[in-house]
Amino acid sequence: MRSVWLVVLSAVLAGLAHPPTGFWWTLLFAPAVLVRFLIGKTMRAGFGWAWLWWTVYALTLGYSLGYLIHLRTGSYVLSLLGLVLVAGLSGCFAGLAGAVATRMPVSLWGALGIAGIWSLCQWVRGLGDFAFVWGQMAPALYSVPVLVQVADLIGAWGVEFLLLFWNGLFALLWEWRGRSWIIWGAGLILWMGWLGYGVFALSREQGVAPSATVRVAIVQPNVNLARAYTPMEWEPIRAHIESLVLRAGRLHPHLLVLPEVMEPYPMPSTQFAFERWRALARDTGAVILLGGYREVNRETDQWANSAHLFLPDGRWHYHDKVQLVPLGEVVPFRRFLPFLGFFGVVAEDLSGGKRLEPLPADAMRIGAVICMESTYPWIARRLVARGANLLWVGSNESWFGRTPALEQHLAFSVLRAVETRRWMVRSAPEGYSAFIAPTGYIQRVVPFMPTVALQTVALREEQSLYVRYGDWLLVVGGVCTVLAWVRNEQRRARSGISDPQEAT
Repeated sequence: MRSVWLVVLSAVLAGLAHPPTGFWWTLLFAPAVLVRFLIGKTMRAGFGWAWLWWTVYALTLGYSLGYLIHLRTGSYVLSLLGLVLVAGLSGCFAGLAGAVATRMPVSLWGALGIAGIWSLCQWVRGLGDFAFVWGQMAPALYSVPVLVQVADLIGAWGVEFLLLFWNGLFALLWEWRGRSWIIWGAGLILWMGWLGYGVFALSREQGVAPSATVRVAIVQPNVNLARAYTPMEWEPIRAHIESLVLRAGRLHPHLLVLPEVMEPYPMPSTQFAFERWRALARDTGAVILLGGYREVNRETDQWANSAHLFLPDGRWHYHDKVQLVPLGEVVPFRRFLPFLGFFGVVAEDLSGGKRLEPLPADAMRIGAVICMESTYPWIARRLVARGANLLWVGSNESWFGRTPALEQHLAFSVLRAVETRRWMVRSAPEGYSAFIAPTGYIQRVVPFMPTVALQTVALREEQSLYVRYGDWLLVVGGVCTVLAWVRNEQRRARSGISDPQEAT
């Protein structure tokens, strides 16, 4: 029982690294407790310990999901049940990593192997129809810019690898006391490289000359988009939004951005809505980018969640959201999972986009990252690889009220800005809107107020190592895991050890 409480405490401490507490430093030691408990266990026990740890960790940082489920169902019981189910199912990926971690040797190879399999399993969690990466550790470091600079080389999953490798070294201190100098040496090299690159990158970024600069205005209307409005209810809201747009236009921005699904009627099929936004772009003289819907198939009445770009000369471009939110925008295998309807999942599926291309507007090539797409590194990376020199995140976080999910979601955008070395303009209906520099520094817009904010941002053309080569460190980590496993099995075979418990 004491072991269970230690693992639970470790998971809670790791969860506190994320907002609202933001004790990021707990990630420097809390996961080491789990790694310590995996050493010498059977694979079955390793799965169980890692699953328990992740489930508690996910519940600690992700309880905002319960707010969303309650908003949709009105049931506290279903909110709690749904939250536990999501945490428990995502914990299976950690469990798989934990099972493999038990086969790692007590050595530096073992620490590398554990870091490799953990980050690889978490990456796999972001694949497929039910992709969901909330709970990734790296975004918890968003408030410490020097630690996230390395993301332009190895991405957020690479940062996760570094965190687990350090915790693996820390765990070795319990088991490898006689050769602790090796651990301290490896740790010193890790931190010298990690911090050293962070200081170097921040210094280098100060001297980067942009190819061009543009003035960008964020319009934050402070409108609750978690409910449906009748046409009569929406008209005064539309008038309020348009007045803010015209107010922003008087600041003479090149680009004016609004949040996701700011226009409730599909465009361009809803002619009056489409023409009003075209008129606003003409009247303000600014490029206007906002989220809305697009009717993909009139016969089936299927819509896409889209970004709409209106140019002052009347041109219009759109981009459909590619990575839909499972259960929130689409229900994979809906007919086989009818019970999900009890948890307030969407009744109709949206249509997913098929391409990732920047939206063109004079010198700007804007990568549109729609809401939860900002949690997936590959979305922003591919947009920049295809020429985006500025990124926009249009978000609708009204579904989470004023819970910590808003700040946690913002943290992902910081990683995307650093990975791609692009300015990111983040627009939300109520909060948190922000301008995020390529260094990860945040200039916030006052939340929960109708606001117009203006910032001059740089258009960047160069591509970071991460944009060019992606999650290459995951491949290296996977190789380390395989080599460490083979090395451990060979050692056990030479020693005649058959029971993993005897290996310690």
